[in-house]
Amino acid sequence: MRSPICHLSSAINSSPFNIAPEKKYDLNKLIDDNNIIISFVNEPNFNIRVTKIEGDVHHKIVLPVACLEYLWAFSHFFWVFTQEYSKAQENNDENFDLAGNDRLRCSNELLAWAKINLQTTGLETWPEKEPKPEAHSQGSEDSKVATEIFLCAIAWIIHHEIAHVVLQHPLVTTAFSIQEERQADLHATDWILGGIPHSTPELKKRTLGIVAAVLCIQSLEVNTKNSSQNTHPNAYERIHYNTERYPVGNDQLIEALCTVTLQYIFNEKNINVNVDGESFSSILGDLLYDISRLTTS
Repeated sequence: MRSPICHLSSAINSSPFNIAPEKKYDLNKLIDDNNIIISFVNEPNFNIRVTKIEGDVHHKIVLPVACLEYLWAFSHFFWVFTQEYSKAQENNDENFDLAGNDRLRCSNELLAWAKINLQTTGLETWPEKEPKPEAHSQGSEDSKVATEIFLCAIAWIIHHEIAHVVLQHPLVTTAFSIQEERQADLHATDWILGGIPHSTPELKKRTLGIVAAVLCIQSLEVNTKNSSQNTHPNAYERIHYNTERYPVGNDQLIEALCTVTLQYIFNEKNINVNVDGESFSSILGDLLYDISRLTTS
């Protein structure tokens, strides 16, 4: 098998339906009406996209395996890192070490491998001793949770690509590409979060997947001023306007997780988190502003 991520191929195909099962019928009609299919390819770089070849009736959502590997590795790290960071906070630890225990070290090493693989050949063999996705809910508890986060994240990304087709965006770069990417983001987010009661527990899980997807993209943009050759909004902007769609009043878990993870992502950029903010919402807002100043200076 090319990669253990292939264990999840069926679940990946089903993810856009499973993340919002109350809209399965509507989604199935959209996919049928627009002849949308998913294609897995072997290539480097984070370049998930939708294409349509002249003469072909199908819109093809292209999912590079290396992208899926990186997204899973990031989902695993996102879960492990935020859990261990929370423990450190509860213990009033003055320092936080990414190699402080085997759980953190393995997750961090896997993410580093996935990033190198993504940015080089995209074909390297998954490290034998590192955490990996398993079929049928097998594997460690961390791997199971990572897979759940990953499937929510890839579902949002696939919905983003479906949105391009539904909104009839040209599948080439134009002067309006950034605006179209924003429209596709919000269409996907509103599809996943809209129309269900705010008290529904699944709402938080869905939002967590969206956040994981955009934070994953942000982790690849730390040293660039703009993403994807100026065709997409900056990731920090996408974090802001997508989390604003989360309709649960004073529950600030999502904002807290975003803040902690962004603090890690930009740990070498001398960005300090304003821990004296009135709320995690205000702390996250200040942090995103500081990131915007860093990336445009």
